[in-house]
Amino acid sequence: MKSIAYTLKALITIYIFLLWQGDAGAVLWEDHFEKASKDDWQHVGNDSVWTVEDGFLRAEIRAQEQWSTVFERYQFIAYPGPYDDFTITLKTVGVTQARFGIALAKHFRNPVTEIEEDGYYLFFTNDMQASRNGSVFIGPGQRWNTDELQQMELHFNSGRFQLHADGESRLDFRDANFTHIDTIAFVLAGFVTEDVNIGRAWVDTFTIDGLAVSPRRKLATIWSRLKKGADR
Repeated sequence: MKSIAYTLKALITIYIFLLWQGDAGAVLWEDHFEKASKDDWQHVGNDSVWTVEDGFLRAEIRAQEQWSTVFERYQFIAYPGPYDDFTITLKTVGVTQARFGIALAKHFRNPVTEIEEDGYYLFFTNDMQASRNGSVFIGPGQRWNTDELQQMELHFNSGRFQLHADGESRLDFRDANFTHIDTIAFVLAGFVTEDVNIGRAWVDTFTIDGLAVSPRRKLATIWSRLKKGADR
């Protein structure tokens, strides 16, 4: 009982302090993939398996059907969107027989069908593609012959996308429709023929710098930590 009372007092004190700090702050979030966490990531799709092994996030295509396009995501949910003015850095990232990288998506309402859709920019280690609602065809050509990279850096700010790979600037463009990003995810994509168990990817570290975090979000994070400590 004393432990609960102490936790509540600490929570109130922290909340008042956070309110004094203003409406929002920016934080850096980093994952070295030492263990899997359902609170941080969510797999979206049915054609792949994602695991955390030996300090790496690993993905493998396991398609349900032959002669099909695979579009699998491992979505970042630790800090819900929308996002703006942030930088994502991947270290020791690679892929075999597929495409792997970061998907940035924005929700749209189709004016014709009045259905909610997602527009994606897909930044792979060896290519860049656009997608609408996950319907993307991955062709045989590659823009860069770099299946593996030591470092991949992607910056977004109010519609401007900038991509760097191993210190080299690869892309710098704007899309006025992307005023912000609603979802961030790893993406594994490929086209499966008669061999369904192909395509593997890996990444050692994921870092996102510039997350806007409100006092409410900070409070929820701290409360979770305090509650876990009180339950022990």
